[in-house]
Amino acid sequence: MLTGLARAQQTGLHACPMAPVPRLRVGGTAVISPLAGQLNLRALPALSTGIVTPLYQGNRLSVIDGPSCNGHYWWWRVETINGLRGWAAEGSWERYYMIPGDEFDAYPARVIIDPVAFACPDGRPAIRPCVVP
Repeated sequence: MLTGLARAQQTGLHACPMAPVPRLRVGGTAVISPLAGQLNLRALPALSTGIVTPLYQGNRLSVIDGPSCNGHYWWWRVETINGLRGWAAEGSWERYYMIPGDEFDAYPARVIIDPVAFACPDGRPAIRPCVVP
């Protein structure tokens, strides 16, 4: 598993300073985290846009585009198993809402990743100061 710094360097993503380090990738899958509760699939990558459908823990999604930075979130365009498409926020500094499917499959008991610890695995700033915005 890549650290937050390695993931950001690999993807070249540094332009969303208020969002935690992204973990998803286009072409991969995402699973709604057990801690997410209900996550809304939205028409556009913003909280102010319409809701396409609610997503629930354990739902598996195909990641088809993104990410897009808006507000405090990285947004990913995803597709449900029923073919519905929309945008979902990957997570906040409190928790990731979506987990990479390969990590979920390989380590189902360890899918709860702290975004701050992921960004700063040694307790030192990796990409930005390790202070929750």
